[in-house]
Amino acid sequence: RGRRAMTSTTVALDVACGGSATAVVSALLNPTDVIKTRRQIGGLTSASPLAMARSVAATEGVWKGLWAPGLAATVYRELLYSGCTKGLYPYARDVFAGGDDASLASRLAAASATGFGGSLCANAVDVVKIKQFEKPHLFPASVVATMRQLAAEEGIVRGLVLRGVSASAPRGAAIAVGEVTTYDSTKATLRTWDAFAPDAAGAEPFSLHVVTSIVTGVVATTVAAPFDTIKSRVMAGGPGTNAASAVAALVRREGPAALLAGWWPAYCRLAPHAILTFPLLEQM
Repeated sequence: RGRRAMTSTTVALDVACGGSATAVVSALLNPTDVIKTRRQIGGLTSASPLAMARSVAATEGVWKGLWAPGLAATVYRELLYSGCTKGLYPYARDVFAGGDDASLASRLAAASATGFGGSLCANAVDVVKIKQFEKPHLFPASVVATMRQLAAEEGIVRGLVLRGVSASAPRGAAIAVGEVTTYDSTKATLRTWDAFAPDAAGAEPFSLHVVTSIVTGVVATTVAAPFDTIKSRVMAGGPGTNAASAVAALVRREGPAALLAGWWPAYCRLAPHAILTFPLLEQM
């Protein structure tokens, strides 16, 4: 997208579209997120993603075991986080560019800022999502009810608002850079190729959005994997667990490779996520 006028209407519309498009796709792909999170918490010694999915489906059922856990929290989280990252990114990019054509540096700065801010806004819901993903039998399906339970046990600030923020905020910035900046930069490059050039009316071919999304999925998965693993462990851990202690314990017990635990299910989520979300967002 080109430079847009920053009015309250356009900003609200872009935030709503960015959050809604991502929430719909995330709900469809919730099983991959459930398996990814359990794999990250269990580490490399846990069952393979496919074996884990089969086991959960056999013992708990596909809907109850794979789709339903954390589903509402997933939707609310994306409305908040992706509303910021995808909706506010074009405006942040233009602000950092200062009236010039957006450079890679301005794109990186815009993605980092919106990703960091989006994670802060969605952190409490993110904690609920991770808790329900890991042990759905211990928490009610309602997001509000789970928040009340966690607040009663650990306090609102320590249990929800700041729980895991030392890992979730850097992860939010990293994945925003991996997704939004990669999509933006790759699309700008591919548009110069004859195969993906806009037509005479200026309309971009759908193939441009799809190919750009495939590249985005690979980059975003790889960049976000270490941060995502730490975020899952911190939010699932007990009081006092922080990013530094989680990294130290993980590397000491399982080795650095454990930081990439869950890469494959994460890719199975992020690749179709990017392929579906960005083209959908382009049409909104």
